[in-house]
Amino acid sequence: MKRHLKNFLKFFYIFLFITLIILGLVYLGLGYYYRDSFSYGTRINGIYCTGRTPAEVDKLLNERYSYDGLTIRAEGYEILIKPEDIDFSYDFKSALDIYLHNQNSWFWPSNLISQRNRTLNPLVSYNIAKLDSILDSYEIFVYDTEPDVSIMSENGVYALLDTTKHRPESEKMREAVTDCIYSSTEELIIDDSYYTDLEYTKAQMETIKQYESVKNMLGADITYIMGNERVDITDDILVSFLKRDDDGNLVKVSKEDGIDTEDNSPEYEWSPEAIETWVDVLADKYDTLGSTRHFKATGGFDVEVSGGIYGNKIDRKAEKDYLKAAIRDKLSEDHEPVYIEKALHQGIDDIGDTYVEVNMTDQKLYYYVNGELVIDTPVVTGNMGRRMNTPSGTNYVYYKQRNRTLIGPNYQTFVNYWMAVNGHIGIHDATWRDEFGGEIYLTSGSHGCINTPMDAVSQLYDMVEIGTPVIMYYTE
Repeated sequence: MKRHLKNFLKFFYIFLFITLIILGLVYLGLGYYYRDSFSYGTRINGIYCTGRTPAEVDKLLNERYSYDGLTIRAEGYEILIKPEDIDFSYDFKSALDIYLHNQNSWFWPSNLISQRNRTLNPLVSYNIAKLDSILDSYEIFVYDTEPDVSIMSENGVYALLDTTKHRPESEKMREAVTDCIYSSTEELIIDDSYYTDLEYTKAQMETIKQYESVKNMLGADITYIMGNERVDITDDILVSFLKRDDDGNLVKVSKEDGIDTEDNSPEYEWSPEAIETWVDVLADKYDTLGSTRHFKATGGFDVEVSGGIYGNKIDRKAEKDYLKAAIRDKLSEDHEPVYIEKALHQGIDDIGDTYVEVNMTDQKLYYYVNGELVIDTPVVTGNMGRRMNTPSGTNYVYYKQRNRTLIGPNYQTFVNYWMAVNGHIGIHDATWRDEFGGEIYLTSGSHGCINTPMDAVSQLYDMVEIGTPVIMYYTE
């Protein structure tokens, strides 16, 4: 019995020894094997890494991870920075190398009890110069406007320009963009936390006070109706009506005048001279009476026609008085100016498309109605040889009469149709003439009137209205 027990123990120790040798060899073999690869039970970012090298795991992680880029949302902006725009890439290998270097391959048996599941952040790389170039193309990322408060008065607007408030903190925004790219964040919202307000200086406060005082004086909304044209008196024009001293500063209303606002902000004086000057400029532009017109004549050529009795003439005094009161009372209305002389149409083009045209060089009369030629007839005008030539100018039909006797020095002439256009000069029939047109006017013309064949003058008389422009000109 003792002998059998002795033999059993002998074989058991031999078996145990061999088993320990085998386990030792397995331990040593795996410990050696795991020197260049991850040990048993290692998981990184959810990927099973046992026996794999950093390069192999890096490839698997890059296949799993992707980045669609960064969308930046800000006031008035939506900017997409694509990965390819900045040469963006992930690199896990450096972190994996560090992890493997810190791994003790001889401790691999510990993973039999507790497997390792680790999270590694990749090394992010991108082209800094390309990112800067993209950001530099947007004002909020390069905002360098000096903080200032100023008044703008131009292009119809009177406004306060304030660059001290809601100023983009460009560097803070750029840092946020960089952080988002490093963390692979897909959206960045630029909210109010990326903006700052600065305190006003004393000078800036004075500018604001002046702006508010002037703004309180504005309010008139006057539009001059000049025929088909409209002339708006905008806020910046109103501001130009304020009185200024020799240095260009606004002149305050004297306290003695009893004018002051409730919050003690200063008010300023209106300049009567500036208002009157504006009316004069308006009248200079739209007064056409006696002016030189550039007229597109029948045949397509341009001709200058000066003088005549047709046209508009604004009553400047009445308009100056009106505008001063309208500004003071802050009226809001469309206004047609008062005219001393008023043509059939107003505006710079006061002739319109219904008119009589007399080419005294060609001895032709044309009558247009709504742009359509309805009468084309030869005529005879004033006798050039006897210096009774018909004067050129832009006139109008101001009187019509049937069966009139024309009386002048050494003549008395009956006409069937009379249309006065300028003083004693008019358009009428001439039954004593057998021919019209040509060069008759050079030696045998009229006393100044426009002699017209009966059929044409009767048609014109029936159609033409009082006030119709009559453009009379020579081309040579």
